[in-house]
Amino acid sequence: MKRKMVWFLAVVLLLSCLTGCGGGPEETAAGTSGESASSGGTQAQGLVRTTFTRMPKIDPATGSDVAASASILNMYDSLVYPTSDGNVEPNIATEWTTSEDGLVWEFKIRDDVTFHSGNPLTAEDVAYSMNRLLTIGQGYSFLFTGIVEKAEAVDATTFRITCSKTYGPLLSALVRLYIVDSKLLAENYESGSYGEFGDYGMNYLLSHDAGSGAYCLTEVQQDISISGTRFEDYWKEFDPNSPEGFIFYASNEGVTVKAMMSRQELEISDQYQSAENIAEIAAMDGIEMVTNTTGQMVSLWVNNQKKPTDDPHFRKALGYLMDYASLCEVVLPGSIQNNSVISPVLLGSVEMYDFSYNLDKAKEELALSKYADSYQNEEIEIVWDSATPDREKVALMFQAAAQQVGLNVKVVQHPWATIVELASSVESSPNLTVLSLTPQCSDAGIQLNTLLHSGTPTWEKMSWVENDQIDAAIDEALAIIDTEERVAAYQAIQEDLKEICPMIPLVQSPERLCYQASYMEFNPTIPLQGYSFVLRDMRVYPERRAN
Repeated sequence: MKRKMVWFLAVVLLLSCLTGCGGGPEETAAGTSGESASSGGTQAQGLVRTTFTRMPKIDPATGSDVAASASILNMYDSLVYPTSDGNVEPNIATEWTTSEDGLVWEFKIRDDVTFHSGNPLTAEDVAYSMNRLLTIGQGYSFLFTGIVEKAEAVDATTFRITCSKTYGPLLSALVRLYIVDSKLLAENYESGSYGEFGDYGMNYLLSHDAGSGAYCLTEVQQDISISGTRFEDYWKEFDPNSPEGFIFYASNEGVTVKAMMSRQELEISDQYQSAENIAEIAAMDGIEMVTNTTGQMVSLWVNNQKKPTDDPHFRKALGYLMDYASLCEVVLPGSIQNNSVISPVLLGSVEMYDFSYNLDKAKEELALSKYADSYQNEEIEIVWDSATPDREKVALMFQAAAQQVGLNVKVVQHPWATIVELASSVESSPNLTVLSLTPQCSDAGIQLNTLLHSGTPTWEKMSWVENDQIDAAIDEALAIIDTEERVAAYQAIQEDLKEICPMIPLVQSPERLCYQASYMEFNPTIPLQGYSFVLRDMRVYPERRAN
């Protein structure tokens, strides 16, 4: 950790940001026309610098967490674009139609979009992007796996999707189809396991971008930062005060973030800072805090297959061991209690529980469980992400309450990569994990599917519900085209889940982001993962900066 922080601080002083697009790290090192992005002064003007908990995956076929989403959506264009009210609007696709049976979708593609390489964007690139995503099987591929049977270009401006089954939320999911430059990647294939496609350009995209987005990658400092600059040939018009470039740092160590914010070396602090740090940063001159109700929910992911959390009464008992008032007022200020397994901002969410801090009710549920005579002898492991200090407070609060009813709880911290690795099997997944989840798409069924369906190939299913009836109900709901009918089906599923109690919802927590209000405008409104960091929606006024 010490070595990583030395590198992090060194980069703050030495990092360069190019003024053009298309260059990789080797071009930056050669000293192209970039100017220093170091701490204060005129050389850092026009930049937006922020922190994340880890190095983002910047390949649209591999990245899907907050850092990756924020990076990718700025460098790539999506087929359709999310709106603040949960709908979608045209983007690369200008219009679309669907067949009567809902299996075939056709999209008209813009003919005026250019990639950072200079190549024109066509329907071939859109089809290639979907096929590449499905073949690699990482990132946001889980939104389309088992649904998209065929993706093809009908002509230069017509893209067609043929589905293997009717899928109501397809449009919502397509906000995560980011378009890559197929010609550029074909020129940069290396040996790999994808036949004629080699490595599908995956190694190239570790240090380059292949997008058409508003910003293009200029430098990658592995495990430290990525940086980029505005793409002046972008097909949408820039506001004169849109940021000139960005630096996303791969560390959010609290003391360093606080110091950098005080010296105007960061424009935005990350949402994972502790409540204490956020309060101290927000109190600094020229800094304000903004909240975005993204639907982020903090929950206890519960392993439904591992002893002793494999019993529904035992799981319900856990819901009465949290002091929800303290969570909302002290640990995660500004939060509100969440009573459903899915985010309350999603259409179709209903209240499932009335959990409160009640040790007597916890004991009643424990007495009804199959571990009534032995739960004092069972060790329960609760894991938290080491990069998010407030989650430790949640785990310790739970541990203290659990001890009062005779439960033996072990608190363990792991880095995010380890948590994802543990989530790969029932056996390795811990009994409990304190995690937050922000909706990737606006449809409630997508979140039900990723959290609870047995066939979901993502860490989000680490509750391991493994229930055939729930799987079938989710499949049936997702097949409904009519929105009103589909929402009713989602609500029925949540009613059925009440007795199962697959996970313990805690709070809906808004993203709390401190920013340099003295010289920038920042007002995120789109309630999806990563979209608080849309650079084009920000405004920077260098002349207002303190000298």
